[in-house]
Amino acid sequence: MVDPSASRLEQALRNDVREELRRVVELDALADEHEEVRQVVRRLVDAANHRAATVGDSPLPDPEGLANRLVDEILGLGPLQPLLDDAGIEEIIVNGPHRTFVIERGQKRLTDVVFEDDADLLRVVRRAVGRLGRRLDETSPLVDARLPDGSRLNAIIPPLTTRYTHVTVRKFLLRARTLADLVALDTLPEEAAAFLEAAVQAGLNVLISGGTGSGKTTCLNALGASIAGTEERVVTIEETGELHLEGTLPDCVALQARLPNVEGVGAFPIRSLVKNALRMRPTRIIVGEVRGAEALDMLAAMNSGHEGSMCTIHANGPRQALSKLRMYAMMAEEALPAEAVTEMIAEAIDLVVHLRLDPAGARRVVTNVYEVTGLEGDTVAGSDLFSLSEGGLRWTGIRPRFAARLHGGTFPWDRLNGAPAPAGAGLDGDRRGLGR
Repeated sequence: MVDPSASRLEQALRNDVREELRRVVELDALADEHEEVRQVVRRLVDAANHRAATVGDSPLPDPEGLANRLVDEILGLGPLQPLLDDAGIEEIIVNGPHRTFVIERGQKRLTDVVFEDDADLLRVVRRAVGRLGRRLDETSPLVDARLPDGSRLNAIIPPLTTRYTHVTVRKFLLRARTLADLVALDTLPEEAAAFLEAAVQAGLNVLISGGTGSGKTTCLNALGASIAGTEERVVTIEETGELHLEGTLPDCVALQARLPNVEGVGAFPIRSLVKNALRMRPTRIIVGEVRGAEALDMLAAMNSGHEGSMCTIHANGPRQALSKLRMYAMMAEEALPAEAVTEMIAEAIDLVVHLRLDPAGARRVVTNVYEVTGLEGDTVAGSDLFSLSEGGLRWTGIRPRFAARLHGGTFPWDRLNGAPAPAGAGLDGDRRGLGR
């Protein structure tokens, strides 16, 4: 049982530490003052413990641990730092100084975290983004930043909000590094994982789709980890570095986009990096998320010898993902006609893997593995190879047109749901005649 007096002492100490630090050092310039902060905190913790013993109160149960937590709070995100450090929390949502929510295991709840006032909240956020070379003020009232631990921070203030500072911190929790890990998490069954692994190793181009928090990046990372062979050279491109393939694959280069600095210059968007990646002799290109004109460059890469490339897209289903990919590609300044872009998609994309967060919010599941079969009129056509039903993700029995490319035509189709092998599975099923 927690001693109430110790709890009160700890809270009072937090207030004392913040007040003392405001007095002795400029809080907005603490990035390189870690040792000075630690000394102040250590001195105040020792003094508080001594006072407690003098008046007969309970001492702090873990003074060293408390000192470490206070330092982290001061040099990190203040009262939000314990939430950031909690491995079970996926997202932090701050609506002004007195209402902070978290998403934990898929469920949203209100926390007891509060700030003194909006100025206190704004000070914490400014300090955090200032260390990253960003700013948040009336002339630049919104900011996107990547924190040192990889979390994404978005903050917006008046005049773009009506009253308070609003902050969203989205933590990237890599729950799985391999397809086997996804099987263990019940994201997909072993048979579907074996199929996708064979598809990746055969050099099929894969588009991964899903909503926010559905596990797209984790799935992309697991598929990327299935790439085999020292002859492969993989270039990954992300807005925020979340993939962990550079340490997994023997020849992998990780590129990251850069936002403009406080003067508004120095930006390197995803599209520029995709174009540069083509000059780096890659065998495959992996883009963390396509959401703009870079879609056109990605399609061009997939259609020009970079088989086995992959990317994710925010969409509600496989067909919607393909439509959205076309919309993004048509945003490019090249202004290609819709018919040309549609044909590029039909020739480039082999599979769409769609995920969703289950209704209970406890796990991410693959709901479709969708094969693109070509064009039907002015529409990209396709069909589900695997689809989710009450019995789980099951093979539909449809013969994929690229069957001969999986394990050299020896993929064990008879092991999928106990169904027979598709007729002609040993034939060359490449629908495009591109030698891919």
